[in-house]
Amino acid sequence: KPDLKRDPNWTPPPSLPPTTLGLPAAEYLVVSRDALVSLLDKCTQCVEGANHLSFHMEGLAVQCSTRCNKCGFTDTWSGSPLLKTANEGNKERLAKINVDVVTGAIITAVGGTKLRQIFLMSGISPISSTTFHRLKKHYVRPAVDELFWRTQGALIDSIRERIAKGEKIHLCGDGSFDSRGYSAAYCRYFILNAETGEVLHYIIMHKTDTGSSKRTKKVAALEQRLNELALMIGGIDGIASLVTDRHLAVTKMMHDKFPGIKHLYDPWHFFRNITLALVKKSKETL
Repeated sequence: KPDLKRDPNWTPPPSLPPTTLGLPAAEYLVVSRDALVSLLDKCTQCVEGANHLSFHMEGLAVQCSTRCNKCGFTDTWSGSPLLKTANEGNKERLAKINVDVVTGAIITAVGGTKLRQIFLMSGISPISSTTFHRLKKHYVRPAVDELFWRTQGALIDSIRERIAKGEKIHLCGDGSFDSRGYSAAYCRYFILNAETGEVLHYIIMHKTDTGSSKRTKKVAALEQRLNELALMIGGIDGIASLVTDRHLAVTKMMHDKFPGIKHLYDPWHFFRNITLALVKKSKETL
């Protein structure tokens, strides 16, 4: 008012553009419950109003519906965007934060059980086991498979070009079990390019596919994927060597079924076995 009295043509000065300083680079931030409530309980439309709050949790995704007790203004605040799915309608709400956390837990081999324990001990609302495995089965695993097969195709094309020029490739392979010392229901076996470290093929085999023996599973997994890889690159003659551990059954299988591939042993397993033998011997002498 004083400015308008001095100058009837007075207008407010142009406002400076808003700035954001110190914003973390991380996409997600952990916020306490009380801090979130204090942020949402004030009406954004009127000065005197206070909001009625209604929270809904789905995994780590928080959604809050607000209604002002003075002006009646309603709004919805969401802590995570929703990803689009092939399903029409709103029956399937796919919160991005849940997918990202499940993906991170799978890639780092933390797993759903340990992830829930970490959240519970830290006072963070956890992702339920049902939600974790549903996202893993229907979204994360298919996405990983699609990306792997797409990348594998480019690698195989490159290898076929090398073989066409008269070169051969060198491979290495190793397997592991899901619960060593217990049921060992699943065997994972990977075949890598020994020169680049890139994974060329893999398999996850259940014990019902080959029997309960660990030895049978590892040999069957390697044999199956080695045959498939040979077909992809244009024949077994394109493989010069394969490096594995000193598994007797694998050695026999390579000698009988892949005599043209030079079979070598990796030093890591060799030195590990020596170390374990020395530790065992030292305990016997004490």
